[in-house]
Amino acid sequence: MSLHRADGPLTVHVPSADADRPAWGRVGVIAAIGFVVGVAWPKLAGVRLGPSVPAPVVSSSSAQPESVDTSATPAAAVPALMPAPSAVASVARTSVEVALEHGSLFACKSASGDSLKGSACGGLPGLDDVVLPRLRKLAECPEAAGASGKLRLVVHPDFARSAFAVELGRNQSVGAPEPLLACAKSALAGASPAGIPHENPRYSVLYVASFPDTASPAETATASAPAAARGSDATAQVEWDVAIVRDAPRTGKVVARLQRGTPLRVGTVKDGWYPVKYGDGFSSDGWVYRGAIGR
Repeated sequence: MSLHRADGPLTVHVPSADADRPAWGRVGVIAAIGFVVGVAWPKLAGVRLGPSVPAPVVSSSSAQPESVDTSATPAAAVPALMPAPSAVASVARTSVEVALEHGSLFACKSASGDSLKGSACGGLPGLDDVVLPRLRKLAECPEAAGASGKLRLVVHPDFARSAFAVELGRNQSVGAPEPLLACAKSALAGASPAGIPHENPRYSVLYVASFPDTASPAETATASAPAAARGSDATAQVEWDVAIVRDAPRTGKVVARLQRGTPLRVGTVKDGWYPVKYGDGFSSDGWVYRGAIGR
């Protein structure tokens, strides 16, 4: 084997700085090829690199069996999803007889804001035809079953708002008028005075609903007997928000003001006024008007 030696001196070639820089174009091509091979290709080929999401498990209770032996389970053992119609308890609505008086117009407000009384307000023909049928629904109010006496309601036809407002009047003789007032408001909710001839935008009209006394004949006779015949232990309580106590009937000096629910001992009525004892040990004396104690 022969070796060939080149003639001439040995030379070393050193590249310049520009020639020694990497070719970034080639690097980009290599990186793109690597991306396609390592990332894009498995997705394009449908290859999953991780575990698959487990499929939802079907409950055995919801799966339909191919055949069911109905003779193995009696029908009575299967719980009902809904009660049978005959098993649903029905609630009977209370209905009592209620006597209603025609409305009595006693005040109004003019368009300029002036307060007028009585006949100065004119009239409201046709108002009873709107209000009375709705107030008859008081007979269906649950509190009407135990009510007795007269409920006085002040109905305000408001033509500017095309609505009715209701509040309690004075001299209530029913034991608990507030629940009945709520029933009256519900009965008149949504009603409108539109179409009723009027001269003023707002009126005040008194309606009186009378509830029958449901007491037994013996209780009625006892209640109507004079207080002296019933003995000195006859008691009552204040039904008004505030009852004025005087030292004599009607025009006597005011000696006390008693709040609603204050217990009293009453004597024999005289011209609509009752002699009462009140305070600690019923040691104070005076007179109260019969309406203040619901009589």
